[in-house]
Amino acid sequence: MEHEASYEIKNKMPLRFHDGRFRILSISDLHGIVNYDRRLTRDLAALLDGVKPDLLLVLGDVADHDALESAESLRGYLSDLNAVMAARNIPWAHTFGNHDCEAHRTFSQMAVYEEMSHCISKRGPEDIHGVTNYVLPIRSEDGEKILFNVWLLDSHDSLADLMREFDLGDPANKWDLQCAYPSCLHGWATCYNTLNVDQVMWYYNGSRKFEREAGHKIPGLLGLHIPLPEYRIIHKNPAESYYEGVMRETNGNPPLNAGMLNALLDRGDVKTVVAGHDHINDCAGTFMGIRLTYDAGLSYDCYCHDDLRGGRVFDLSADDPAAVVTYMARARDYVKAE
Repeated sequence: MEHEASYEIKNKMPLRFHDGRFRILSISDLHGIVNYDRRLTRDLAALLDGVKPDLLLVLGDVADHDALESAESLRGYLSDLNAVMAARNIPWAHTFGNHDCEAHRTFSQMAVYEEMSHCISKRGPEDIHGVTNYVLPIRSEDGEKILFNVWLLDSHDSLADLMREFDLGDPANKWDLQCAYPSCLHGWATCYNTLNVDQVMWYYNGSRKFEREAGHKIPGLLGLHIPLPEYRIIHKNPAESYYEGVMRETNGNPPLNAGMLNALLDRGDVKTVVAGHDHINDCAGTFMGIRLTYDAGLSYDCYCHDDLRGGRVFDLSADDPAAVVTYMARARDYVKAE
């Protein structure tokens, strides 16, 4: 099978259920700079102490601006983040967002992430689009069985990149861009790239591989930065989608649809998706039996709202790992008054 070796089942740090439970905390949009606002690490530490996750996911736009100018500047910033997790012995993993998209860097960010003691991110297969396409298996307490998979995908940056790749017109030309990104498909002035079909097929084939080896489907969670196009459906159909939470900006989804949700439906193993990107959305809704969720933002160096700032929790049970329970955790509820 193609990419057979890319579904690495060994993690840098063990991920196992304990006392029948496993908890994931997802955060995103830190937008860290060299002289970042230290309330970021304060809030992160408070969230970790309050939520006590077994795994932290950082879903894109981890770093920004001068923190991405060199390996040294990124290393200094990530070392501070890693120290928060290391002090609590919590493994963390990331995927790239549009701001820290690896394709636009002059050095390997992944090499810097891999230096961090508690970062368990993996470089995905080099012959498909993106970098942070990988899976994190979570095992039973005895380590014998894989009970749950965390799938992470790289959602890239601008639709202009795809236009250049496939010679679809000059992305600097306003008309070409508007033709590729008609107003009925978006609500933002800027446009975002789509997942590529090879990424969808990488997940699809990997899902089949895990099922074949286990003898049954392995339930899972999909994390990425830019939300799938179907996120627009839950907002427009709140009653039918059992919509909850707050949406204070429109979905920053791509106009093109690579069929990721269709692949999830076909495979039937991943029933929960979490995205970042839209800093002041923390809503969730169900479409076609799949829960589509946001985790709001955590930054103090980019726009976020104090009452939403935090992360999304996913609670798993070894007895029924497919029954994922999710809710928001607010930084303000855990930060001690100064």
